[in-house]
Amino acid sequence: MRQSDEDRPDPNAPMRLRDIIPIAFPHGGISPAGLRREAKRGRLRLMRIAGKDFTTLAAIEEMQRLCVVEPEQKEHALHPDDRGKAALAAARAMVKELRETGKISASLNRRRR
Repeated sequence: MRQSDEDRPDPNAPMRLRDIIPIAFPHGGISPAGLRREAKRGRLRLMRIAGKDFTTLAAIEEMQRLCVVEPEQKEHALHPDDRGKAALAAARAMVKELRETGKISASLNRRRR
């Protein structure tokens, strides 16, 4: 359960990583080392003061936005006839390009009888 806004600290106040985790991730699932990894990946802004790492709730919220994984777009399944038509169209396009560039000789372009 999230804390009410009046109980929640200032979103821009620097806090030690171990102290901010229970506020930003009340159900756990991340450690200070995990937050440092996200900082190395460029998704979390840290401040290092006197050898100690600090961040803000605002920086954590920005990191969470950057870490959202979008669902993959699945391609529609093609009917076997559609795949054949697409392959034939691609082959014809290749032959046309080869003819235009002169990479297929005129003698090969004629049908054999």
